[in-house]
Amino acid sequence: MNQHSRIDRPFGEEPSEYHIVRPERDRSAYSDAYYRAVPREDRSPYGYNPARYYAGEDSACHRGQMGLKTVLILCLVCVTVASLLGAGGLYLVSRNMRHAEEPSSAFYAEAGVTQEPAGPLMLSPAGTAGAALSGEELYAAACGQVVAVLSTGSQGGNMAGSGIIVSTDGYILTNYHVIQAGVLRGWPLTIVTFDGTEYDAQIVGAETDSDLAVLKIEAQGLAAAPLGDSDALAVGQTIYTVGNPTRDLPCTMTKGIVSARDRDILIDDNVSANMFQFDAAVNSGSSGGPVYDVYGRVVGVTTAKYTADGVEGLGFAIPIADACSIANELITKGYVSGKAYLGLMLDSFSPAVAQYFRAVPGAYVSAVQPGSAAEAAGLQKGDIITAVDDTPVTDADELVAAVRNYRAGDTALLTVCRGNETITLPVVFGEELPAATPQP
Repeated sequence: MNQHSRIDRPFGEEPSEYHIVRPERDRSAYSDAYYRAVPREDRSPYGYNPARYYAGEDSACHRGQMGLKTVLILCLVCVTVASLLGAGGLYLVSRNMRHAEEPSSAFYAEAGVTQEPAGPLMLSPAGTAGAALSGEELYAAACGQVVAVLSTGSQGGNMAGSGIIVSTDGYILTNYHVIQAGVLRGWPLTIVTFDGTEYDAQIVGAETDSDLAVLKIEAQGLAAAPLGDSDALAVGQTIYTVGNPTRDLPCTMTKGIVSARDRDILIDDNVSANMFQFDAAVNSGSSGGPVYDVYGRVVGVTTAKYTADGVEGLGFAIPIADACSIANELITKGYVSGKAYLGLMLDSFSPAVAQYFRAVPGAYVSAVQPGSAAEAAGLQKGDIITAVDDTPVTDADELVAAVRNYRAGDTALLTVCRGNETITLPVVFGEELPAATPQP
């Protein structure tokens, strides 16, 4: 399971357009993703990846001495420039933090060894698939395993998606973006089964980095979907999806093939997730539903499609092995453990801004969280981080992306421009802990 680091979006803010799968929209639901049909040195050969490429200057520190006044002016101007350019202002590695002075105990923990919890969800053992099902047999089983996830506001607004029953006692797996609008607006969540039975749902946990959420309803004896082996998926094999497109067409089945594995899909400004690609039809409301193999086992969670003029058959799903591991942590802990955490507030010192001020491109440290891994490493306000180990950093986004490759307890060497010197600081990453998830 890939672990991610992120800039978390507070529950009071609106969701990004990435999550909404609407083919009638004029722009792509993944308009902030960039397809590179060229080999990459350190990742899979092809994929959708952030279009974030800069031709920066040499990373040596600017030799001019910056006094305190200059630094303060520089910070103010950078924030203004970043806002004008849509850079989003301030960034916190691994968690959005409005004030560095806020108590930090809720946001990080000392690094430690965390064992993977067993949890109630289990993948089917290899070699136990049994006989392939006909489409009719698979659909009959799926109708008992797939639910509608609804949320309706007092003013008539509503949102809908799909979910998968993953335990007989009422755990439901879905996409976070399916419930996000309802959570942000405080709307109640309702689960509706194929026979029309409605249940009030509570949020067990949500993982925005992977776009997954676990809900719970008070029910027993439900038909839990068997979870298959997504690691064994092969390009070209037949798959089925079942979901609730457009809300008015419940339990709709579509058929296709696995088109590609290991696609790197951009979920948020600084977060990408591994997904597999398929060509079965996906529409608004299908998100959160299952992708089945021919044996009737769930091998993925339908998450999104690439929508653009002239583009068809580009659906994406989270492999069930990743989803199961994350869901078990959400059920047993309420969050996904082991995420690397620095504890910094950052300004994006992009190459263009750096060139204007004759400074080095990098992630400008606006504040260091007390007691954090960053403070223990010796980072200071005014530092410009230019590399994490051998990975160059030319802005705050790239630092967040670099930290995402580490886990709590890992060590790294930060290259830092401080004044007119370049120094290296070893850091031991702490662990990110979530704030409480509000209930709708």
